[in-house]
Amino acid sequence: MQIILLLVWLFGTLVSMQAQTSVKTSLLENPRSITGKVFDKTSSEVLPYVNIILKEGDKFVTGGITSEKGVFQIKNLNLKNYNVDIGTIALKEDPIELKGVNIISEKSTTEQKIDRKIINGGKDLISAGATASEIMNNIPSVCVDPQTNAISLRGNANVRVLIDGKPSNIDASQLLQQIPSASIKQIELITNPSGKYNPEEMSGIINIVLYKNSKIGLNGSLKNGVIFGKHQKLIRLST
Repeated sequence: MQIILLLVWLFGTLVSMQAQTSVKTSLLENPRSITGKVFDKTSSEVLPYVNIILKEGDKFVTGGITSEKGVFQIKNLNLKNYNVDIGTIALKEDPIELKGVNIISEKSTTEQKIDRKIINGGKDLISAGATASEIMNNIPSVCVDPQTNAISLRGNANVRVLIDGKPSNIDASQLLQQIPSASIKQIELITNPSGKYNPEEMSGIINIVLYKNSKIGLNGSLKNGVIFGKHQKLIRLST
C-alpha cells in the first residue's frame, strides 16, 4: 500500500510545507516504499522540485525530490517508523508592473520556405562585417570574391541581387559595398525563382530586405546610386 502525503501549511504570505508525519510501516502491506504528493493548500497547485527528507527520529535516513507533478517516491525502506520532512518553502508574491518590454533578436534565425531560405539578421550576422558584402560570406551557399567583390550563389556567379524585392541598375558588387550591415533586416536566398525573373538566365536571386528607417523614398530608376549617411539615407530603385 502506498501513502499519499498532502502536507501544506500557510502562514500569512509564507507558504510553509513542513511535515513531521510518522509513517507506521507496521501497518503497511508493502513497507518498502513511500509515495507522496506536495501541493499548495491555497491554490491547490502541485509543487515540483521540493526536497524530501526521510528521518528515523532525528537521524537522516534518505531523501528525494518531487517531480514536475509534485509527486515523490522513496524506495527500499526497512520495516521501521519514519518521519517525512518536506522542509520549508517561502513563496511571496511580489508583482511588478512593466511599462514595456523590448524583444531584441541576438542570434540570426533561418526560415525554410518552398521557394526560398530567409535569414533573419541577428547580432552575430551583423557583427560579421560593416557592409552587406562582408556579411554575405557568413551565409551558407553565398560567396563574395575578396578581389572583385563578385557574388555567387551555390558556386554560380549568375545571380541577381534585389533590394526590398526591386532590382537596381548598379552592379551587385558595388551595391553590396554601399549597404551597411546594420540596415539589413533579412536576406532571402531564392534558389527557385518564378518565371517573371527569367530563371533560365540565373542561378538564383538574393533579396536584401532593409529596415524601414534605413531608406527614404523609392522613386524612378536608380540614377544616383545608393546613398547611406548619418543624416541622409536614400535608395532609388527601378520598378
